[in-house]
Formats: sequence, C-alpha cells, structure tokens
Amino acid sequence: MVKISSILLLLVALILAGYFIFVRDDNDAYMDMITKKEPTLGTVTIVAFGDSLTAGYGLPISESYPAQLEVALKAKGLKAQVINSGVSGETTRGNLERAEFIRSQNPDIVLLGIGGNDALRALPVEETRKNITQTVEVLKSGENPPVVILLTMQSPLNAGLSYKREFDAMYEEIAAEEKIISLPFLTNEVFLKQENKLSDGIHLNRVGYGMVVEQYLIEPVAEVVEKIGG
Repeated sequence: MVKISSILLLLVALILAGYFIFVRDDNDAYMDMITKKEPTLGTVTIVAFGDSLTAGYGLPISESYPAQLEVALKAKGLKAQVINSGVSGETTRGNLERAEFIRSQNPDIVLLGIGGNDALRALPVEETRKNITQTVEVLKSGENPPVVILLTMQSPLNAGLSYKREFDAMYEEIAAEEKIISLPFLTNEVFLKQENKLSDGIHLNRVGYGMVVEQYLIEPVAEVVEKIGG
C-alpha cells in the first residue's frame, strides 16, 4: 500500500512538473502583434479580471497580486495602474457575464485569471473552455481592444487525473487559438509550498502572490506596458 501511494504521489508530481514548463515561443509572436496605443493620461490601465485568486481572498487588498504588480511596475519607472476586478467564488460563467462591462471600461491590458472554481466543482471542461473563449472574444471586440493576457490555472485532483489533464491543457490551447499571451499563475514552485498559502490550503498569501509577481508576471507584463506606452 505504501509503495502504491508513493507511485501515485510521484505520478502527480510529474504531471504537475510537466504542466508548468511554460516557455512558449508563441508569446514572442503575439508580442510582435501589439501596437502602440495612447494610454489615458499617459498611464497604462490594467484590469486584473478573475476570481478570489485575483481579489486576494483573506488578505488586505494591498497584498493581492494586482496591488503588488502595480508596485513592481512603478518600481521599474512605468506609468501603470492595476485595477483589481476579482470576485471571490466567481466561475467562468459569471466572469463571462461581466466581460462586457470590463470591455466598456476600455482598459489597455486585461489579465484574465479564471477557472479555479469550475475545477473545484468539476464542471465540464468543454463548458469552461467555451466560457473562457467567449470572454476573451468579448474583451478583444470593438475598436482599440486591450491586450488580453491569459493566466494559466490548474485543477485539483478531486475530479481525477483525466479531468486534470484536460483542464490544465485547456489554457495553452485557448491562448493559441485566440492568439493571446499566456503566463503561468499557479505553479508547483509556489503553490505546493505551504508557507506561500493561507491556512485553507487554496489561496495564496502575501508572500505567495509576491513570488508569482516576481517570478512570472512582472517582466512580461512590463514588456507589454512599455510597448503600449511607447
């Protein structure tokens, strides 16, 4: 029994490790498609659009990832405002219902991080995929659309390995189909360390979000900000 448990743990670790090898040549191609815009009042407006992982559940808003990202961008001398539009408990369906409003605010960049609650509820992956795809298409609609950056999520094992594989692969597939940038958000390097999470074992704490910003978000987002702002 111990041997079987060890093998299962190793299998899960390998799956996670494989999923989070996130170097994407496509991102370079998508970056070339970004054109200079005229940011409002010279400041690039970024909307962080998602669920409790965006909202910063259980933390002061100053410790959420959007707030920490804004501080990091300003430390680079960039004029950027990051607006936290995360709603705790939101599914991809609820996210889609808010997409028109987010688009109407005419942001320069949207960081879209959604899907965790779908996975926790083991909702059909095709339904989740459809909702995220439609959300991206709403955000990209109209004149002068924002740059949409998709933050990759992962499924827990509550619905089994087959569900997890399909769910985890979905983000890169959507990014490729919609020709948008994708960046890692939940990674084994950060998420699997208890010191980076709240006691619920699901949500990141200030340190965890800080690591996400430093390791995965600041450099590519700063590059987009510089390209937009010229």
